[in-house]
This record gives sequence, C-alpha cells and structure tokens, in this order.
Amino acid sequence: MNPITQQKLTDLLRANSMTPDTLHIPTLAQLFLSQMRISLYGGTSSIPMLPSFLKPSGTLKENTPVAVAQMDDQKIQVSLVTFTKNVPQVTQQDSFPVPGREYPAPFSDLLYAVAELIEPLLSQAQALALCLPFPVDYDSKGDGCIRRFPGSMSVSDFTNQPVLAALREELSQRSLPCPPMVLVSQADAALLAASVRNPNQSRYLGLTWGSTIDLGFVAPGSIVLRWPGIPGDLTLFSGGFSQAQCVPFGLVDYSKDRDCYGPGLDLYLKMVSTEYLGEIFRLVMIKAAERKLLSFGCSRDVLSLTWLDLDTLSDFLTNPKTGGTLAHFCREPEDRAVGLAIGQAVLTRSARLICANLAAVLTFIGSGRDPQTPVCLGLEGAAFQSPPLKAALETQVQSLLRDELGLQIALWYGDEMPATGSAAAALYTL
Repeated sequence: MNPITQQKLTDLLRANSMTPDTLHIPTLAQLFLSQMRISLYGGTSSIPMLPSFLKPSGTLKENTPVAVAQMDDQKIQVSLVTFTKNVPQVTQQDSFPVPGREYPAPFSDLLYAVAELIEPLLSQAQALALCLPFPVDYDSKGDGCIRRFPGSMSVSDFTNQPVLAALREELSQRSLPCPPMVLVSQADAALLAASVRNPNQSRYLGLTWGSTIDLGFVAPGSIVLRWPGIPGDLTLFSGGFSQAQCVPFGLVDYSKDRDCYGPGLDLYLKMVSTEYLGEIFRLVMIKAAERKLLSFGCSRDVLSLTWLDLDTLSDFLTNPKTGGTLAHFCREPEDRAVGLAIGQAVLTRSARLICANLAAVLTFIGSGRDPQTPVCLGLEGAAFQSPPLKAALETQVQSLLRDELGLQIALWYGDEMPATGSAAAALYTL
C-alpha cells in the first residue's frame, strides 16, 4: 500500500474511532467503572448493576436432574442437565424460534413457548432454571422482572411482571408440576459453568458476547448502596453492560445508530454485537469508496450491498483471495489490502472495547494483579464461533490486559455453558 493511501486509510479509521489513539483503554475502563459506581449509589447511569441474590458456589447434588430453559433473541432452547462427579450430562434438547423476533408478541407467548418445550422434562426434573440474556431487576426473593428486551425483539406486557411467577402460573394452568425455580442471567451462567468445569481458580468472570453483550461477576450484595439493608453475602451480579453509553462513537456509528432501533440507546452493544459488525464494515467501506481508497470496480460492488453479516466478513478475513463475496469484490491487491485493514480494524475495535469492559470489572472486584492466580473468564456466545473475532479478542487480552495493564486473566471455553451454569445455580439453591 503506497504512503498516500496508507495515510488516507489511517485518517478514515481515526474518524471512525478505530485507531489506538481513539481507543485509550485505561480511559475507557475508567468510564465503564464510573458508570458502574454511579449505578451502585443510585444515580442515573447507563450501566445498571444487577445483583441476582444467587449463590456463586455450593454443592452439586449428584444425579439430580435440572430442566433448563434458555431464552435469547433468537430461540428458546430446553435441556435436561444432570451432574455425575461434577461432570454435567446435557440431554433431551429441543428448541423453537423465540416469539417477538419475527413478529410482535405479548410476554405470555414467550412463557407459553417455554412451557410447551419444558413440559416433557418436568416429570424427571427436580428443579427448573430459566436462563436469560436480558437485564433483570431481581427482587431478593428468588424472582425478577425483565427491564427491557433488545431492539431485535418486539415484546409487550412484560413490565413489572415477575418472570418466574408468570411461568409458574402458566405451568399450573396446564396441571404440570412446578419444581423449585431459579432465574439466571446468561453471563452468570457462563461464570458458573467455568467454575464447575475448571475448578480451584482464584476468581471467575462470565462473558457472553454475540447479538448481546454482558459480564457476570461475584461481589458482596452490600456494595449496592442504593438498597439499604441488602444482605452482604457474596452474590452473582450481571452488569447490563449492553446499555453502556460511555463509548467513542465514530462517523459510521452515528449514521447506523440514526437508522437503527432506539437512537442513542445501547451504544456499546451497537459497536460490538455480532449482528452489527458486518454492517459496520460495509459502512466504512462505503466511506473508503467516497475517499477514493478503492478502485472503481470495487467501489461499485461495495455500493451495491444493502446488508453484510459477520460470517461474510469472517470468510474474507480468513481467505482474502477465495473468501466469497468480499474476496470477489476486492480482486485488486490494493483493494484487498484496504478491505483487510478495515475488516481487522472493525473486529479489533470491538475486542478493545470488550477489554476495557473487562478491565473495569477486574478493577472493581480488585482482582487479577497476581500472575500466580489469574482470573478465569468463562466465554460464551456467537462471537467465539468466528475465528477472526475470537483471535482478535485473544490478541487484545494479551497485549492490553496482560502486557499493558498487568491484569492476569485466563480465557476458558466450554460446551453447553448456559445449560451447565444454570443447572448449577438451581442445585446451589436446593
């Protein structure tokens, strides 16, 4: 790439907050941390700190089946989980597209779908866990209300509706047994799964990264100063981080946000969600075409696109000469070089923002400074099914968290994380 093109490309990436000088990690971590603390004090914050009142550890009762229902913005999935010598067996899985995704739906439709899927498992289950990626206000009595659904869903009549009470009512109307229930955040389920499958680590975090983003951690309940008298026992927290607004928007982020659901909301999510990363790349490539960084043919092809997903971008980054549509568009060597640089910058920016989020939480819980006792981070979500995105996070964790900030963290990947962690949460309450 010639020096003039390189300078134009750098200017383009800087305008879209994709260069290191526009993503200063210690500053971003402090911004996340300040929002977390404001929430704890009861102020107005874009990051709600949500204590679950669930135990972070306990006894995994042997051969005690737990029915687990996982709900996200794509589908509802159920399974039966049983632990034998602390090893989970996940069986009898079934799933159904979640109501409210393709069409507007009342909250009762979601509970109806959960009941339909979970019914065959209840004759065996001794507990039931409902795992959600949505922010939940827990009531300290074992239930909670969903704060909001993501912009990809249209659900009504859920405000101030205790989730487990409503599910219990749905099951009772069917004359089905109602075993003890727990409500678990997906991020906390990832944390618990890591602690079960990779035991004896000093501390644990849980990261879910896909169409949603959140971090789960453990802290004393008494840190929530906005609730006087809250029990001081260790409890699982989720952060509701998808709503964070303390992030450096770039040019294309503004235009994307303007045309997206809820302008001004969920800014962090819109920069890192796997549903948007391909689209961010497309919009930056359009800006590259406007700045004459691409050949006429490549510019014409890029402008013909109306939507781009992460899988298409991942194919290009993995196989730039044969990787499908984008490889065909970027046939010329300089077009390919520009496309690869922009694609990598999009993924690297998302990974750097995740690292800032992690740094804030590690600072908050006061852990990760001892090289001999790294914090174990359980990872779950669609982001880790994309090799370039997974590699981007691993690279940034090493260079930013470990080398630059001195925060010791060990990444842990596992199978069936939400089901395993949710079942563990249910067993810890029995």
